[in-house]
Amino acid sequence: MIRTRIVAILFAALWIAAVPARAQFMDLRTPFERFDDYTLRIGWGVSSPPNSQWDDFTHSTAPVVAKQINFNQYIAFEYGQFEFGLMSYVFPSDILPFITWNPQFQIDRFVVGGDSSRISLSIRGENLFAKNDANEYLGDGQADKSIYPDRNSLSFLMTYWLGHPPDSSDYGTLLREATAEDMTEDVTMGPVLPGSGGEIRYSTRNGFSVGAGLGNGKYSGSGPISRYLDFFNSYNVNTDKGIPGFNPLALVRYRMRNLIAQLDIAGDDVNFGIVLRNLKHLDIETGLLRLEHAFPRSSRGPHRPEAYLSMSYELGFIGKGTGFYEYGDAVLDQLADSDGDGLTDIEEIMIYHTDPNNPDTDGDGLSDGDEVRIYGTDPLNPDTDGDGLSDGDEVHKYHTNPRLADTDGDGISDGDEVLKYHTDPLKVDTDGDGISDYDEIFKYHTDPLKKDTDGDGLTDYEEIFIYHTNPLLKDSDGDGISDYDEIFKYHTDPLNPDTDGDGVPDGEDECPLEPGPKSNHGCPEVPYQVGQRLDLPRIEFETGKSDLLLQSFTPLNQLLGLMQKYSGTKISIQGHTDNTGDSVSNERLSISRANSVRDWLVQHSVSSTRLDTRGYGQTRPITTNTTDQGRETNRRIEFIIIENKEEKK
Repeated sequence: MIRTRIVAILFAALWIAAVPARAQFMDLRTPFERFDDYTLRIGWGVSSPPNSQWDDFTHSTAPVVAKQINFNQYIAFEYGQFEFGLMSYVFPSDILPFITWNPQFQIDRFVVGGDSSRISLSIRGENLFAKNDANEYLGDGQADKSIYPDRNSLSFLMTYWLGHPPDSSDYGTLLREATAEDMTEDVTMGPVLPGSGGEIRYSTRNGFSVGAGLGNGKYSGSGPISRYLDFFNSYNVNTDKGIPGFNPLALVRYRMRNLIAQLDIAGDDVNFGIVLRNLKHLDIETGLLRLEHAFPRSSRGPHRPEAYLSMSYELGFIGKGTGFYEYGDAVLDQLADSDGDGLTDIEEIMIYHTDPNNPDTDGDGLSDGDEVRIYGTDPLNPDTDGDGLSDGDEVHKYHTNPRLADTDGDGISDGDEVLKYHTDPLKVDTDGDGISDYDEIFKYHTDPLKKDTDGDGLTDYEEIFIYHTNPLLKDSDGDGISDYDEIFKYHTDPLNPDTDGDGVPDGEDECPLEPGPKSNHGCPEVPYQVGQRLDLPRIEFETGKSDLLLQSFTPLNQLLGLMQKYSGTKISIQGHTDNTGDSVSNERLSISRANSVRDWLVQHSVSSTRLDTRGYGQTRPITTNTTDQGRETNRRIEFIIIENKEEKK
């Protein structure tokens, strides 16, 4: 009855354990606590042997008189959920590899395995490629051998954490406590810098974990548990043939910050250990192995539990250097979002390095979730594009692109447009005058907020590109008349202070388009006579056409002024050509050009009854047609007074 109860109690304990069975006494089973870069771990330890000796011939144990201290050591390469190492009980005569893998997979949004869920898995192989006699060696003449060989031991374990995730305030406290004082970067803002000397190997998974699994080889045994719970066993102890079966594994583990305690059952062995983690990369472990030896059993000699002390040191190997951050087992619930910013706490810690307790880590006015998922900005930088405006202001206030320093592409950063020049960062040309903000500020030095910088009635664009006047001066030529009035009112040249060249400035000249002495206020003393040819600059046309060129508008404006001033005057507009081409075509071209001049005057309010047009073609040259210069002179428009009823305005 007592034995039945003991078996029942031990069977129940199989389902309340935490981590896989021990590979060697110095390696406390922590496969679900990984680090964020490649590491190299070295370990060594000492233990007292159990007081017995195994006889290979009689398959029995005998008391051991001599007492020894046993040593072993190992080296392991570790990355993420994968670890590979070499273990030596007696160096260098026996060096055996071991491997640990914590597989991880995802079903929908629920993660199983690895180091990020309540449920974790571990697969471990030890004493790989060992011979039959390669059981755990405990010293000269001693070996702790069960009836099954240790070679190629395998184990599988599934664990479940019983604790609860900390709330947002607890988690913030844990993060602050985990941050080493000598770190150059905060843990929530990114990885430790190489050579900083800082280290974080800190788990928030406090409390109990339980688990159960199966193991063979060194996890097998012949005791009451293994005897009744032995699966897939075909091994014959007498012939040493077949495959050892899988026996139960069970663990109960408790963690309180850096202190871990666990009780495990592996085959027939019952072990207890305590480990202190993170003493500057150093883990120290002590405990008792084979606690079942404390109870006498007729099938063995006077065994005793085995005491041990071990240390392991973890080195930065490849990647970020000597600083590590231990994420721990399922630090938070997979879907937890403590600050409600749209990013799970796991994403904030492991991927974006933002603060899971602050919805706006960089304080730019956008939540971390919106920055990552909607706007594509940096949640750790309040000004992603470096234009001088915060991402929040760009999105909500100015509606600019927080990922482009110059949203409208005018050559000026959004920050300078808003804060310095007060232009519109969404418009290339804020004032709509036809000149970009950049050109106005840096090239023409005009006001990008005013279409007419000098207030003369002409837009900056018209002054620069059409009339070639100075957009910063109302009176470009300084003659006392604004550029606008010269062009649209007096028809004088805004770039020439004396349009008619009579020595009287346009501002003082009562006849600015007619040369006259200063004594007569710039007006001619004798009125025009019938038959007189007006002395005006050349009228220019496109080659072979009757289209007026830009330079013709100055003499046309002078003629317009005369027609307006002397309303009783009629003129004959006479077109002439050189002798290039046939005479009929030249006559048509000459009359067409004369009509173009007439039409322009009519469009500017001169009555058509005061205008007569004639086309003489090539019939009236005034110089030779044998030279280019002569032909150019012969191509002309002449203005002849045909009537003069003096009515000077």
